[in-house]
Amino acid sequence: MAVYTVLDIEDITTILAKYNLIPLQYEGIKDGILNTNYLISTAKGKFVLRVLEGHRSYEAEKEELDFLLELNTIIPCSVPYSTTDGEVLIKYNGKMISLFYFIEGEKLTEINEHFLSEIGILLGKMHLFSKNKKLNRKTRIDEKYYFSKIDMQQISITKEEKKILLSLYDKISMIDFSSLPCGIIHNDIFPDNILIKDGAISGVIDFNDSTYAPFIFDLGIVINYWIRINNFSPETENRYIKIFLNSYESIRKLSAAEKSLLNMGILKMALAFIFLRINKFSVEDNQNILIEDKTYYELFPLLKYYHNIEL
Repeated sequence: MAVYTVLDIEDITTILAKYNLIPLQYEGIKDGILNTNYLISTAKGKFVLRVLEGHRSYEAEKEELDFLLELNTIIPCSVPYSTTDGEVLIKYNGKMISLFYFIEGEKLTEINEHFLSEIGILLGKMHLFSKNKKLNRKTRIDEKYYFSKIDMQQISITKEEKKILLSLYDKISMIDFSSLPCGIIHNDIFPDNILIKDGAISGVIDFNDSTYAPFIFDLGIVINYWIRINNFSPETENRYIKIFLNSYESIRKLSAAEKSLLNMGILKMALAFIFLRINKFSVEDNQNILIEDKTYYELFPLLKYYHNIEL
């Protein structure tokens, strides 16, 4: 999320007319860093309007929305709202736009056993449902994609950090994940994409970088960005990881191959978001963009587990 495309009240009114809605109030959402989002209030309730900034085809974007309409019968998730013509994806001033029902709830801020167990179960259900389903599009959340955009000699990070990143990137590039069980994964399952209401998960949001990939990549994101990033004690960290994985496996069992490569999947997703942030805040010019400030520094401790790893 973020606000790259600025819309004024006339734009919002014109867009919502296609849905037979009239805006009463709207504001840009700065959380996240990949797409433009606005929170809109109408007489029929609240909605989230998304301007898609990924430069994908119409067909590639619509695949996600069609998938969400199915997935909503399995887990609580973002659901697209249709225009009066029954469309879930429209074009406006050269940009593709989708409108989503607003999900009541607050963003997850407390990581505990209950929510780790709950997200394990929800991901298990989603992966079981999406096994072998495909979205025919590339994702931006990939360490190779962002590494190719970064000149490691020009960015302002320390020599030691560069050495670590290059070494681990070389190691992860040697791993072939393609034979692992695959399906549609969320691919951005951070706590701020989870909404909580009355002590339970009320919605999983922001599937715009969902893609066809090995399921363990979603597990890697949860282990990195729900657990390890919080610097829990080693005992708590290990317990939380076990609770999460046991809950996941209560729905969908991991294969022996998945278990053997899980550690590398965790590393891959650590590098993916580190390179994403280096590119976003050290290479791209976002000075005039309403965007959440997320640096790579806070993610770098995730690499401490792999400095001396042998393959």
